[in-house]
Amino acid sequence: MARVMIPALLRDLCGGVAQLEVSGTTLAELFGELDLRCPGFKAGVIDNGRIRPELAIAINGDMEPYALHDPVPPGAEVAIIPAIGGGASLG
Repeated sequence: MARVMIPALLRDLCGGVAQLEVSGTTLAELFGELDLRCPGFKAGVIDNGRIRPELAIAINGDMEPYALHDPVPPGAEVAIIPAIGGGASLG
């Protein structure tokens, strides 16, 4: 089982919880399992068979350009991180 940190923008789909433990050996399996428990979750994370470009994934603190087929080790912590936008130019 992996512990998935649910970003605020998707928490309404999961009853407001900030994290869930789900099983899956790849990110695709993990997100599929989350979608069973939190209907609509998969559509919030995946678009056209890929992780949405405005989201980043960190597995055990390592943020890489992960794909859906990438493995998730047992006991991993998976964070879904929305892009941060805005701010003013300093020039």
